[in-house]
Amino acid sequence: MADIEWTLRWEADLSADDHTALATLFSRYFPRDHATFTGTRSWMGARPEARVIGYDGDRPVAHIGFVRRMLRLESGRSQLVGDVGLVGVDPGYQGEGLGRRLLAEAASALDSQALPFGFLTCAPDLVPFYSAGGWRQVVGLTTRMIDTRMQPETFIGPAMVLPVRASFADWPTGQTIIRDGLEV
Repeated sequence: MADIEWTLRWEADLSADDHTALATLFSRYFPRDHATFTGTRSWMGARPEARVIGYDGDRPVAHIGFVRRMLRLESGRSQLVGDVGLVGVDPGYQGEGLGRRLLAEAASALDSQALPFGFLTCAPDLVPFYSAGGWRQVVGLTTRMIDTRMQPETFIGPAMVLPVRASFADWPTGQTIIRDGLEV
């Protein structure tokens, strides 16, 4: 495995060159969305507040972004989470365990921010990957949000929760989560 240096980077501390390097990385592991990641645009929906980045030398090869966010439940209760997105490893580095390490580094970063949970939505085929990193699927959950075209979206695919400073048993019950804002 390559000697990867892991770091938590805050959005305001990233330079235009950093954003360009991240946009290049994202276009490699999100090839269907490569047109989104041009120039210095290193985000898809909501711009991350912070990013966990794995570097091989000065080249980013793994990334997770997150935003501290209050999710609303249909019951009226709110839950603070680290809303996670833009998760991936450069295709040239896949199969070396970097994805598992990325999830562990992200859990540590969420913990350093005193967040009780991580939250993300994903494709069904990614559930085993996240589960192996300690994430738990909330079965039957619907997530309402704003999609990248700025339209309301109702997502019925997998919603995953990472117990960070709280137990999974503390996750609020309910069938609908309202993510007020764009997905990370």
